[in-house]
This record gives sequence, structure tokens and C-alpha cells, in this order.
Amino acid sequence: MDRSGRPEWEAFGSAVRRLRKKRGRSGAYVARAIGLSPTMYSSIERGKRFCLEEHVPKIDEALGTGDEVMRLWTVMTNPDQLPAWFYKVPEIEQAASEIREYQPLVVPGLIQTEGYAAALFKQERPWEKPHAVQRMLEARKARWELLDSAERPLLWFVLSDRVLQSPVGSASCMQEQLSHLVSLIDQDKIHLQVLPTQAPAPGKDGPFRIYGFPDKPTLASAEYMTGETIIDSGEREKLRQCEVVFGALQAAALPPAESLDQIRKAREECG
Repeated sequence: MDRSGRPEWEAFGSAVRRLRKKRGRSGAYVARAIGLSPTMYSSIERGKRFCLEEHVPKIDEALGTGDEVMRLWTVMTNPDQLPAWFYKVPEIEQAASEIREYQPLVVPGLIQTEGYAAALFKQERPWEKPHAVQRMLEARKARWELLDSAERPLLWFVLSDRVLQSPVGSASCMQEQLSHLVSLIDQDKIHLQVLPTQAPAPGKDGPFRIYGFPDKPTLASAEYMTGETIIDSGEREKLRQCEVVFGALQAAALPPAESLDQIRKAREECG
């Protein structure tokens, strides 16, 4: 019988489902491979049932994913769980058809490199122990599967030019991160605009995201020092403000082609 589920089960199940779809396998195929009924396996992917450790290596074998599923399972089952908000964002991202994000200080989590993310976690959370930082990094890496999905949402980012000028980690770490942004843009996986610091625009100080869906109302989220808060349809005025502000930020930002030139220039200056 399905249980009510937990945020960490949902994050694990969603990540496994993305891996399975990426490899063109059906849920029924994986269920047979690990000795479960399709219904029971579906419950795991939907985050309603806990995945037993004995099934994890069999899923990896069925999908040809090395130890990727085991790595995700280890994150899920660690006694020191990540905060609940850390699990909500990936779930929302996977369901969205459009994500718009403004970041005034750092590269958005969805388009970070592993080196940049690791350096940022250490920089922003100096009190965390190494194993806790590693868990956060593993959870973030699971989000990056979205970028390679054929069903990925429209991704549009506006970044303050301070993001390009503020070093995170070593010079080589920043070069790698900026090269990653260039690559994502060149592959048409994301749209990105750079907002000059002096550009007149409202709401330039706080990072936020707007999520559009094909079958449900728009959501937004706003970051703060220790987490992230979700703004839903019960706060229509706040949602409207987020959309108006993002539109103003886009209008004030450099066009995409000029923004790409700015990223390349910043990459050269890291050398």
C-alpha cells in the first residue's frame, strides 16, 4: 500500500524517472528488471513509496546508469536530511513549461557547474560540515538532468553584471562556469540577458523565479538567506508584481547577443 510520501522520496523518484526517460525505458521494463509490479514501481517514481536499498543497484543496472541511482538514494536516506525547501524546487522545475529567473549576485543553481556550486556552498555556508556540503551538491546535480531533457521548459535568465564580476572559487572555476553559460546559450538550452548595474529597473536586489505550467496556475519563489519561499495563486498580487518586475528587468537588460559578448569578455578577464 502506498504511503503518504515525503519530500526526499519525491525528489528521488523524480530524478529516477528522468534518468529512465532519458534512456528510453518504460516503467514496466524497470519494474520487471527489479522484481516489482508496475504499480509498486510507479509508486517509487511518484514519491509515494520508499525505495528499498536492495532495489537500487538493480535499477542502476536496468538503466545502465553506473551508480547514479545509488548516489541519489544515499542522498535521500542520509540521516541529516536537507531542508524541505531544497526538495521543493526540483519538483516544481520538472513540472514547469517555463521558468524565468532573476539573480543579482550568483549564477542560478540550475545552470551552475559542479565546481562553482561546491565553491559557492562553502563560501555561503561556512558552518556546514564537508559531508553536509556534499549532500547539497548531490541534490543540486540531480537538478541538472533537466537541461538535457527533451521536455525541458523554456528557461530565461536575467543576471546582474555583478554575477560575472564576482569571483566564486578560483579563476579557473569562474572560467569553467562562464564557459558553461556560453555553451548552454550556444546550444539553445537557455536564454540569458545581462543587466548592467547602472540600468534603471525595479526589484534589482532580490533573486526570484517565476514558473509557468501547462495545466496549473503560475507560481513564483523568492530566495532568502536560509531558504526559499513559494508564492502561489493565493497571493495573486505578489505573483503579479513578480511578473511585472521581471518584464521590466528584461527590458532594461542587454539583448541576448550583447549579453553573450559580455559573458565571453568576463571569461577572458578571468585568465
